Amino acid sequence: MCFSYAINFSATALQSKLQLGEGALDIQLPWEIPTSEIPASESPARETPSSETPATETLAAESVRSQSILPGPGYFLSGFDRPLLPVITAVINQENPTYQLSAMHWGLVPHWCKSAQQAEELSVYGLNARCETLTEKPLYRDAWKSQPCLIPVSGFFEWQTIGKRKQPYFIYGADDGPMLFAGFYAQWTDTETGELKQSYTIITTEANAMMRDIHNVKLRMPVILDTAQAKLYLQGDASLRETFLKPCHDGILRAHPVGNWLNHTRANRNVKEALLPIEKDFPQTLF
Repeated sequence: MCFSYAINFSATALQSKLQLGEGALDIQLPWEIPTSEIPASESPARETPSSETPATETLAAESVRSQSILPGPGYFLSGFDRPLLPVITAVINQENPTYQLSAMHWGLVPHWCKSAQQAEELSVYGLNARCETLTEKPLYRDAWKSQPCLIPVSGFFEWQTIGKRKQPYFIYGADDGPMLFAGFYAQWTDTETGELKQSYTIITTEANAMMRDIHNVKLRMPVILDTAQAKLYLQGDASLRETFLKPCHDGILRAHPVGNWLNHTRANRNVKEALLPIEKDFPQTLF
């Protein structure tokens, strides 16, 4: 499972992770843009390569600046808050794909949703999707077929059960760079407002050896893709994507225990200290 993660990487690090060519479009994530440089009346726009840009894979920031998406880095983002977060999709053409960075709500709501109340109920179940039942569950079935996406993260949180106690861990890439979760998205129309809303889910699989030790009750983990897998995942059909739905190798991950104060849901957990190892953390008696 994965119900909370962190995003504090740079746009440069994300482009590097995707191994985009020199002609890739420059993007800035919201927390990298000085407030003085963002016009108050700025309207959503998709950047496109100029005529001088060589044919290559690109990453375009679509509407990210204009939406209320992460004004600052997110150190502890909980899916139960239904946050609006960056998601990567691809537009496939005959020559090269264009990767788009868009803002979507975490917690998949299917196209057949009829009301805001129903959307709120469904989104809780749509935070994660088990890879074993993607083609069976009505909540996931249609979106899984044709709407893949990647969720870029700096790391994620899981809890180890030790007797009656739960110890939180932060899990991150061994190279300290962004990781790419496999997911898919859907869109539905709010019948009350007519607004088209997009949302996504994170696919989970059985835990690898490292995660079995940490997430030692549920024994689950997100599907984490390397760069080559991620590109094929976005470009391929469902049968190809299904081949990537397996645990990643232990060697690409690192983990350390973090403060038990993260167990307190009423605390402000979205702070830098959420990522620190216990020995450098707040005093355990703070809360």
